[in-house]
Amino acid sequence: MSRSEIKFIPNDDFASATEQDFDDVDIELYAAEEGRCEAVDRNEAAATFIRAIDESRILTFEGEQYLFKRLNFLRFRANAIRVTSSAKSSKKTLKEIERLLQGAQESREDIARANLRLVASIARRLSSTSDDFDEYVSEANGILLNAIDKFDFSRGYRFSTYATHAIQRHLYRCIGRSSKRFSREKPANDSVEAVAVDSTDNTEPSAADVLVAAEAVLGQLDDVLDERERVIIRARFGLNDAGQTSTLRELGAELGLSKERVRQLQLFALEKLAAVAKPFESAFTSQF
Repeated sequence: MSRSEIKFIPNDDFASATEQDFDDVDIELYAAEEGRCEAVDRNEAAATFIRAIDESRILTFEGEQYLFKRLNFLRFRANAIRVTSSAKSSKKTLKEIERLLQGAQESREDIARANLRLVASIARRLSSTSDDFDEYVSEANGILLNAIDKFDFSRGYRFSTYATHAIQRHLYRCIGRSSKRFSREKPANDSVEAVAVDSTDNTEPSAADVLVAAEAVLGQLDDVLDERERVIIRARFGLNDAGQTSTLRELGAELGLSKERVRQLQLFALEKLAAVAKPFESAFTSQF
C-alpha cells in the first residue's frame, strides 16, 4: 500500500475525537418527505441511475454535517497511521487503514447518493436531448464526487449550494466547448442552431434562448481568457462562488496593479468575450 498522504478537510475536533463519538450521535440523518421529487422520464437515462434517484433520500443539515465530519475524520485517522507507519507495516496496520478508508468511502457514497436528485435536476434543466442529459449526468457525477472531497463542512453552509455552483460551472464549460466545436464545423454563413438564434429569424428569442446563449459564452471563459483576466471578470461581475463584485481599486490592490491597469485588462477581456458571443448577438440584443 502506498504511504502517500491521504487528503482530508481538517477540523479542530479531530485530534480529540474517537470513532465512538460518531456511533453515539443520535440525529435524524434524513429529512422527512411527504412527496418525491419531480419524476424523470425513464427513457432519458440509464435505468440504474433512475433507480438510484428513486432510492435516494435528502439529508437533514445535521445528517449532512455528520457524514462530512465522519468522512474526513476517518481519512484523518487513516492518514495519521499511514504517515507514522514504517515501510514494512504489519498486516494488522494495513487492514486498519483499509477499514478506516472503507468507512470514509461509505460516508462519501451516502452523501453522493443523497445528491443524485440535484445532479438530475441540473442536467435536465441544461439539456435539450436525451443524449445531452446522459452526457451531463455523467459529467456532473464526477464533479459531485470531487466537490464532496473539497467541501469544508465546518463553515456551516449546505453542500447543495456548493455542489450546484461546481456542477453548473463545469456543464457551462461543456456547453461552451460543444458550441465552439459546432460553430467551427459549420459553414461561416450557417447559424449555430444548437444554442444561437438565427439573425434572419423574426421570432423573438425566449428567455431560455438567452440563458442558454449566456451559459455557452460563460462556458468558454476559461478557454479564451488568461488567468489574470479571468480573476478580473469573475470579480467585477460577481461570477465567483460568493456572487460578490469587486471594485477596480480593490482588484488593483489584490493583483498589485493600478486601478487604470485593471480597467484596461477588463476591457481587453470583454473584447475577447465579445468575439466569442458574436454567434449569439441577436439573442442578447433582443433583450436590451
